[in-house]
Amino acid sequence: MQSDECRVLRRAKSLWIHGAGLSGQTWQPLTADLPQSVTPDLPGHGTAHAALPPTVESFAERLRPLLKDDMVLVGHSLGGMVALELAVRSPVRLRGLILVEAVSTVRDRWIGRVAPPVARPVLKYLPRFLLERMAGAGQSRPAIKETRRWLSRMKRDQIVAAFDAARFYDGRRHLAKVTTPTLVIVGTENTATHRGARLIANSLKGAEFETLDGGHMLHIDNPDGLRRTIETFLARTRSGTRSNEKHKK
Repeated sequence: MQSDECRVLRRAKSLWIHGAGLSGQTWQPLTADLPQSVTPDLPGHGTAHAALPPTVESFAERLRPLLKDDMVLVGHSLGGMVALELAVRSPVRLRGLILVEAVSTVRDRWIGRVAPPVARPVLKYLPRFLLERMAGAGQSRPAIKETRRWLSRMKRDQIVAAFDAARFYDGRRHLAKVTTPTLVIVGTENTATHRGARLIANSLKGAEFETLDGGHMLHIDNPDGLRRTIETFLARTRSGTRSNEKHKK
């Protein structure tokens, strides 16, 4: 028998937005039994045509027709930036915004401003086999396998475009406008996102913050834990019993 929390997500309309270098199919472990879930490919990924210019804003505009009233938005990494942008642009009322291992900008710290100009030539000119070998470095074996699985199918200019979309985006200006109930989730093994993720949670009224075991690819490292956390959050928002703790471990 399914719990009430499980039924909440199964009955919900949901849009799951993947991260850079991946595909909508990466969500399969979480969405296979969700009949109303939509898992599109971001522009330049999978079977989706590129968007010009390749920006978070243009990605969000491409996905905006998929939005439905009372929909749940879930975004991972770059997909979290797109979900944030969609939440502000949405012409309909959204039920929930779930940001997984996502930040509103990478430009709020010096490393985020200095590293990208150095990294871009590496992405552009590094031999392909080395680029794919570097992908997912420091992550779990399943996460590395998933990253390389999809990255190997992308053209080099598509990889660079996704990188540029993330590095030029600054969603901090939108944080005061977001009224959708929001849950921000990070993995214990990837502290690089924690500061930026907490900035989002601190800036949104009533937002909740959760830390789960796993790395940047939480949907691969800890799919069951991630799904339970999302289900519990949605059940609370439906019943009106939101957590009193804004930041929970």
